[in-house]
Amino acid sequence: MDNSLNSAVRRLLIILILIVAARAYPGELRDTFTDENRTIEGIFVDKNTLRQRSIFSSSTEKFPRDGKLFYRIAEQGKGNYDKYENVSWRSDAEAEERQGLLHVIHTRRIIRDKGGNVQIKYEKRFDYHNKKIYYKASDGKGKLILEKAFPLKGKTTDNIAMMHFLKKFIAHLNEKGYRSFFLISSEPKLYRVNIKVMESEELELPIGKIKAVKLRLIPDMGPLSALAGIFIPPTFVWYAEEPPYHWLQYEGLETGLGSNWIVASISSVN
Repeated sequence: MDNSLNSAVRRLLIILILIVAARAYPGELRDTFTDENRTIEGIFVDKNTLRQRSIFSSSTEKFPRDGKLFYRIAEQGKGNYDKYENVSWRSDAEAEERQGLLHVIHTRRIIRDKGGNVQIKYEKRFDYHNKKIYYKASDGKGKLILEKAFPLKGKTTDNIAMMHFLKKFIAHLNEKGYRSFFLISSEPKLYRVNIKVMESEELELPIGKIKAVKLRLIPDMGPLSALAGIFIPPTFVWYAEEPPYHWLQYEGLETGLGSNWIVASISSVN
């Protein structure tokens, strides 16, 4: 067999090995597309009035530490947010990538008035050893408003890290173990959220037309779930259909019960 034929056979063998591996380990291979360092900009629009509420930018940085893989998430925004008007806010979070999921370690959000004075600060710490989540809210003077602990029951995130957390679910659509998660809302309350995969859609965004996976997030509110479906607007999220499954759009309550019904979408990528 001459050299050119040997080379062709080797290439064919490599291709066959990759095909077999992709069929045997689809989840793991899809997860390899999630590494990123990126910054996006976007807008919040009131769903009822169609008026812009605020603008935001969000950055994600992936980095190693002590042989483990972590993400640092930062977001800042300006405009109307929750019950606050003409404010700015900054959020940050850190999460570890483990077993195909993002395990949130801590999150923080600080809201300031137009003069730069702190209005409120929210902090959450996820303690996986003791299976607890510690929530704390304090005012501009550092005075404690509310402190509470929640059980850490399983796959759990909060409103700050949720869009990044759910990216891992896109790589495992409809697989057992990836059909629900727990969410700590801004109220704060701990909800079990079930995921329903909807039909794919093509979103027309400022960054172009993108084929998207659409998920409906359905909070389990126990006996009140039926009534909640009537009085609380549905929640949807959209992610790019192709790896690395970037977040594209969110529709639902801005923070928690009683907050504005909004649409948040990406407007540019840097």
